[in-house]
Amino acid sequence: MIQLVNISKTISNKEVLKNISLELSDGKMYLLNGHNGCGKSMLLRMICGLIKPTDGKLNCSLDYSYGVIIETPAFMENETAMYNMKYLAAIKNKISKDEIYEALKLVNLYDQRNSKVKTYSLGMRQRLGICQAIMENPDVLLLDEPFNALDEDNYKTVFDI
Repeated sequence: MIQLVNISKTISNKEVLKNISLELSDGKMYLLNGHNGCGKSMLLRMICGLIKPTDGKLNCSLDYSYGVIIETPAFMENETAMYNMKYLAAIKNKISKDEIYEALKLVNLYDQRNSKVKTYSLGMRQRLGICQAIMENPDVLLLDEPFNALDEDNYKTVFDI
């Protein structure tokens, strides 16, 4: 379970988040919705530990593994999708080639795994970012606008993951 109690974040004297409280239970899917600039990405960054709240309390299990996409994923353009995934997997040194292949299949990029990322469309890059987030089979999956640039078929594919 992830619990936020009266979380606030102030940046340059501007209150970006104010007294946010919520509880995210294990095994459920949640959708964070709101207008542009309301702090959704900031809240996700906070939940996954990339930034700290100015006030309030964030309770997350240290045992959880996180898969995260914050905004538009970035990759090494002149390398293949497979190279990028292997490079990212090497950081944690616990993701096998078979797990990478399985994640690539889930996002419909297995057949393009040996193509350079610079040849990918925006939607393909988005799916590669989702692949990166799911390849470790994390306990918590935090996706910031995961459906950006996806066509109808791939929207359904990603939603079904």
